[in-house]
Amino acid sequence: MIITLPQIEVFLLILARISGLFSTAPLFSARSIPSLGKTAIIIWITALMWFVIPVSNFPSSTISFFLAVLTEATLGIILGFAVNIIFIAVQAAGELIDLQMGLSVAQSFDPIFGANISIVGRFILTMALTLFVIFNGHHMLLSIIHQSFRLIPLGGSINITSPKFLSEIISLGTILWSIAIQLAGPIILIIFLSDFAFGIVSRVAPQVNVFMLGFQVKPALGLVGILFILPIMTKYIGGLLAVMAEEALKILGALR
Repeated sequence: MIITLPQIEVFLLILARISGLFSTAPLFSARSIPSLGKTAIIIWITALMWFVIPVSNFPSSTISFFLAVLTEATLGIILGFAVNIIFIAVQAAGELIDLQMGLSVAQSFDPIFGANISIVGRFILTMALTLFVIFNGHHMLLSIIHQSFRLIPLGGSINITSPKFLSEIISLGTILWSIAIQLAGPIILIIFLSDFAFGIVSRVAPQVNVFMLGFQVKPALGLVGILFILPIMTKYIGGLLAVMAEEALKILGALR
């Protein structure tokens, strides 16, 4: 089989979009995965889509081709970020829980995000990524990237300054904090009730050091609360995968 120059250009455009997606998408962007392995997966997926992807407005010059590559990479990054917003929200929920439990100072390095993350935040994020794989979220992500070529063909333009796209980005921020508060809400309520009880104790028995007592009680109380709401939290996080796909398709529609 003879491979022509236009076919190579199509391959590079597909490679740019998928590489952008892998740089921000959950699980695939993890720094714990070797770069050589991620590169092999990207090239393999690109080869599978090489001859089945529609092309529109094929670049006619070198400058327009490089602009098209930049556009495809930007589109992949935006799409990966839209999918990853769910996991950022889950991590934010863990951070809120740790802050209330008094464990925010106990942080460790997370190779997935390349930053320090607290104990409960790491636990909930790991659980969310595990559910992402169990419920075939990675298959859904590959389906989204395939659908993106139908909604925005190769060589097509995107408008990142459109009011509809900016509205969708603001909506993603709203969804982020909504998910974080809903996940962390029960534990925050439990810790608030314990603080309220400590306040009553401090008024009734001022000689009791409720500040030091709170450091001992709050972590244990928070962990017990997480243990009880874990089944509900698992079901809720599993349901977020449908939200992930819906928001990604909305972003693609806003970019057209």
